[in-house]
This record gives sequence, structure tokens and C-alpha cells, in this order.
Amino acid sequence: MLGTLGPWMPQLKGRSGLDAGQLGAALAGMAVGMVLGTRLAGPAVRRVGGRAAVRVGVPVLAAGLALLPLARGLATLAAIFSLLGVAGGLLDVAMNGEAAEVERRHERRLMSTMHGTWSVSVLAGAGLASISISIGVPIAAHLPLLAALLVAASAVPLRWLPSPGAGQPGETAPAPAERGAAVGRAALLCVICGACFLTEGAATEWGAVYMRESVRSGAGIAGAAVVTFAGGMAASRFAGDRLAGRFEAATIARVGAGAGALALAVGLALGGVAASLAGFALLGVGIGQVVPLAFRAAGGIALGPARTALGIAVTCGYVGTIVGPLLVGLVADRVGLRAAFVIPVLTCSTAAIAAGALREPRAAPVTTRPTVEAAPPPR
Repeated sequence: MLGTLGPWMPQLKGRSGLDAGQLGAALAGMAVGMVLGTRLAGPAVRRVGGRAAVRVGVPVLAAGLALLPLARGLATLAAIFSLLGVAGGLLDVAMNGEAAEVERRHERRLMSTMHGTWSVSVLAGAGLASISISIGVPIAAHLPLLAALLVAASAVPLRWLPSPGAGQPGETAPAPAERGAAVGRAALLCVICGACFLTEGAATEWGAVYMRESVRSGAGIAGAAVVTFAGGMAASRFAGDRLAGRFEAATIARVGAGAGALALAVGLALGGVAASLAGFALLGVGIGQVVPLAFRAAGGIALGPARTALGIAVTCGYVGTIVGPLLVGLVADRVGLRAAFVIPVLTCSTAAIAAGALREPRAAPVTTRPTVEAAPPPR
């Protein structure tokens, strides 16, 4: 649903009569809605359970998608984008919590593969939208039809999600002596998520512009920066669960984020088309597994009765998504886009430095068993 939006943006802009700045303001409504949705997710999941939150969030997200062709003007477009953002933020927390619960019950590592399906689906949504546009399918037909099909397709998997309250752990708060350590570790995980999402936002929203303006590539090649980055990230995530079974999470994140930062830096320094595309691809491979590992770890950190660090970590990730493209644009206006891409190099390096937070405490007694919002990883 969210992946299909990009190719339709020019039409949405034209149909609503907006200039570039107004479209940016409307999209900011989606970003703010996503942050709000992640903050609403924790209370919602604790009250009704993760499965119920997902079952409500999916049709709401679909409704927002189907309503987009009706938008006329800044106010209506921003309102619909905000609805999409709230539903998306709610779903992100609830789905990751359900994923952690499925991992716990099956005693298998599955989180990275699930995030890989997200990356592939974003590419699939964009591809389907591009095909529809090229053959003349109107937006008023494509978006409502896609929304309806995806709601119908999700009905059966939604029935199989863990039942709220069934087999759920207790709700004991962490001991006071452990709370300080838990908060500190959660803060570092938030730094990791914010840094990775900032890096991802910079690469996806500015990668093609960088290739076109700084590397002087052709228009057709410029978009390959985003494709290679997303492809590298998807491939990394599908291999992630197998690697997580062999190596420590902190080691995977440290090596991956560090290598991604180095690859992007080398690509920036060399400046050619091939080197730049390789840099974006290896950046995607490097950071692809870090966020699933961080979400898994955050789901196992109890901050209170029935409350884990997952919702906060997801929120910090979305903040990074908002800040990253904006920061790159502001710096690029002053010193150029090539110099501005040092920002994702630095943030990716920051994630590597903070990766020690992914290491499980060795001698921590079990004082809590989180709810479905974010169950602990399999032992």
C-alpha cells in the first residue's frame, strides 16, 4: 500500500493543484501521523491486543489509500496523508510485536525475513503503480482496487495471528535495580533505529538526485541508486535470520553498519557511476539487518508493566526518517549534495558504534514477560 504511492505523486500533486512546497507540507502530515501512530500503538496494543490492532489498522490504511484520488487541495490531501501515517505507525508497532510473539512461540528467528518482505513489497508496489501509469490506468481505479485486493488478501493471515491474551506472558514490572540498565540500553537502541532510518531516508529520497546532479548520470541510471539500495537491503534481510543463528546480533550490526558506512564513503570519494551504485548497494546490504535486530532486542526490554521499548524504538526510527531527508537538503543547499551525503556515512557509523546495545545482558534474571506488543526473542 505505501510502496505504490511514489509513482503516483506527480498526479496527486497535479490533481490537487499544489506546488512542490505544498506537496512537501502535505507529506509532512504523513510523517507526523506516523510518529503519532507509533505513540498510540502501545496503549492500543495493551488494551485490545496486537492482533486486534493489526486487524483495525489494515483496513484503515486501505481506506486512506482508496480516498487519495478524491483529494482536492492541500487540506484534504494532508488530511488523507495524515490518516495513512497514523495507520502505518500503529501497524508498524503492532506487526513487529506480533512478529516477535510468533518468533517466541515457534522458537525460530523470523524477524529479518519479515522485514525483507516489506522491502520487496515496497518495490512491488512501486512497480505495479509504474506499470499502471504506463498503460493508462487512472489513479481513481488503481488505488481503490489495490486497496480492496490487499484487504481481501490479508483476511486469512490476520486470522492466524496470535490471539490476544492466549499464551501471553505476565505483566510484572522490572525491578528498580534493573530499570536503569534497561532504560540505558533502550536509549542506545533508539539511537541505532534513528540512525538507520535517517540513513535509509537519505538514500531513498536523495539517491537519485545525487546520481543525477553530482555524478552526472543519465536520467535512467539515476533511479538505479534507489533500486540497488533497496535491493541490497532486501537481500540482506532475507539472509539475516540465518546469520543471526550463527553470529551475535551486536557483531552482525557492527560489521554491517560499519561496512555500509565505508562502502558509501568510498563511493562518494570515487564519484563514478559504477562506484556510486556499488556504494548504495553495499550500504543497503550493510544496514538491512540492523533495524530488525534492534526491534527484536527492543521487544525484549521491559520498561514497565506490559510495556516494552519497541514502540519508542519505532518512533525514533520515524523521527530519523523525517529528519534525514530534511537535513541532507539543508546541508546540500550550503555545501553541495556530495558533501551532504557525509551525513548518512556518519549516522551509519553511529549505528555501528552503538551496536553493543544489541548484546543481551548475560546475568539478568527474568523479572518480566512482555505482552504481545513486543515479546522477547527466542532463546
